[in-house]
Amino acid sequence: MNGSRIPGLVLPTLFLLALLVGLWWYWRHRGDS
Repeated sequence: MNGSRIPGLVLPTLFLLALLVGLWWYWRHRGDS
C-alpha cells in the first residue's frame, strides 16, 4: 500500500470511531440525572 494513502484512510476512520464513541457515551449517560 502506498504510504501517502494511509492518512486518507486513517483520518476518516478515526473521526467515525470518535463520533460513534461520543454518541454511545451520550446514550449511556443520558438517563443519569
